[in-house]
Amino acid sequence: MTDLPFDPVKLMREHPEKMRIPGGLFYPHGPDDYIGAVPALSGVLFFHGGHELAVREAICACFDEYEAVAKAHLTWLWRAEPPVGPNKIAYPKAKPMRELMKQLSANHMVSFAYTSGKQSVDAGDWEFQVYGLQGWRAKMGDWGTSALRFAIPLLSLDDHPTLFQSMFVSFARRLHALHGYGGHALVLSAARSNENEAFEAYLGGMLNGLDAGDLIQAAADAEKGIKTVSWLTAVNYTMVKQLGGLDVLRSELPRDWFALYDYGDGLVVQAGPAPEGAPVESDGKPARLVLPNALFKPLRAPEVGMHTGSVNGEPRFAGWAAQHWLKRLDVEEEELMAYKNKLLGEPKLTPATTLPERL
Repeated sequence: MTDLPFDPVKLMREHPEKMRIPGGLFYPHGPDDYIGAVPALSGVLFFHGGHELAVREAICACFDEYEAVAKAHLTWLWRAEPPVGPNKIAYPKAKPMRELMKQLSANHMVSFAYTSGKQSVDAGDWEFQVYGLQGWRAKMGDWGTSALRFAIPLLSLDDHPTLFQSMFVSFARRLHALHGYGGHALVLSAARSNENEAFEAYLGGMLNGLDAGDLIQAAADAEKGIKTVSWLTAVNYTMVKQLGGLDVLRSELPRDWFALYDYGDGLVVQAGPAPEGAPVESDGKPARLVLPNALFKPLRAPEVGMHTGSVNGEPRFAGWAAQHWLKRLDVEEEELMAYKNKLLGEPKLTPATTLPERL
């Protein structure tokens, strides 16, 4: 994790307050008195059927698994347009997800955001957020997909080097994921994400390995293709076939650096033993991100919604900037051999950093 411009593990242990980014930094009224963003490990999965009972049960099962680890850290539950009860409730007072899910008809949006900040508007590095497309929109066929995002602290990787991978593969299996990715990210305030997107764009311009963008906007474009590659990248078997099959992946992604995991409907690729921050000023294009990016480039969506437009001239990933972000790891085809040679000097996988069920 030393590829970041700071050592997050050391900072978390010695100065955790420095990892809490004040809200609204790029606004005239900022910084505000709440935590707007927190670095974390985050996994995102896109899937169909958020209005169906079986899929809603799968969402609950994912949260069961997450809650077993995160329960002591969760503090608030936010919901958008709940049919019963408030949109915000303290987590200890909230009914179990399954009970709340039963209140939703097929035409209600599934919307749960479990957060871990002290104040209800604070961002925290434990978060479980799910967005399920309403039945009527799903039937129309042009509203995109449902999506799930979960986050755990950076420090978790140091103490439990396969916890994140295990959750990601398990959730992909339960949800029959279309595709997804996981690695470094910022968890933004669930209640005030819009006014913290600017800092995400700012930091995302410095770190090519950092995810960025709104979950619901990304879900709207998820049927068009994948958004990005990351430390973990999930692709369904139809996509694998488009690339030439499993043998092509094994040939292009050497097993000393890349692990493949079957999740039932597709594969998860793990690139290296730990996620890459990929700071632009030093090594913004590590081989273990560039090579899968080149391989999966034919699967990439032509455009993906990320941020809303700038209000006060603050940075945002919108329009051209969003398109540029999608291409941030691209290299010319004639450069790929140099990156294959570069890979030889990058950290290899170890038994301690991979799941035992790798292919």
